[in-house]
Amino acid sequence: MSNVLLCRGAYSKTPYFLKDDCINIYCIEELCYYLYHNAYLLDDSFVDGELADWIVASLELKELGREVSKLCSRYGALIKLIELLRNEIGYYTDEEWQTLIDNIGSNDDMSLAERRKIRADGFLEAKKYGMAMDEYELILKETRVTEVKLRAGVFHNLGVCAAGLFMYERAADYFERAYDTYANTESYVSMLSAKKLYMSPGDYLSYLAAHKESYEDSLEVERRFEAVEEKWLRDPSSLFISELEEKKSRGGDFYSEMDALTEEVKAGYREQIFKGRTGGF
Repeated sequence: MSNVLLCRGAYSKTPYFLKDDCINIYCIEELCYYLYHNAYLLDDSFVDGELADWIVASLELKELGREVSKLCSRYGALIKLIELLRNEIGYYTDEEWQTLIDNIGSNDDMSLAERRKIRADGFLEAKKYGMAMDEYELILKETRVTEVKLRAGVFHNLGVCAAGLFMYERAADYFERAYDTYANTESYVSMLSAKKLYMSPGDYLSYLAAHKESYEDSLEVERRFEAVEEKWLRDPSSLFISELEEKKSRGGDFYSEMDALTEEVKAGYREQIFKGRTGGF
């Protein structure tokens, strides 16, 4: 039962509304969660009398609310609030809270757009493409066209998101905009890769013929496609499909063969999962 967390205070009937993110918070643990994932986008103005009053009146955490009210309008109020929650509420480990505090300190010199990009990149890494794209689009609205490196990086990552959603034509457009904003080889190669995926072979070759400057980069695209194909051919899923097709070609019943092979894969998976764990049970 070591994972059980005891909640502190009351569950509020009146939520605390976070205007920037349009989020309602109902308890102190939700506040901890929000800060842990979004604090690097905030500043000291987040800690105000309204928050302190809500903690006192709605969560019935009078002492904590009074301590929060003392932080209002003070320099470093946000970090002090996090330290207060770490000491009084917990929820995360001391190491996790400290990592958050360190990250906030290291982000002091970053613009809001740069900090938003960190969050968006996190969504992208987690393959939450829709959420990442929303953040990236917001960054483009908030930045000036003169911020070329930042905007180029955002356009490129929008391309990665679109490709992850199989929207290759849209991805190619984003990669091209990234390259036009700040020329770099990776965006150009990514653009050609996306075009190769959505264009017919003839149209793709026609595009290359019309853009002779793409020759060297197109060779890199072919190398990448070959590497992906070779990796796929070694993948257990590919071997499974190949074996299934072979058995089907020999006249075997497709569905019974598929069921038999699936059971073999399951057995192998179970063997891998439990291999080496018997000593712990």
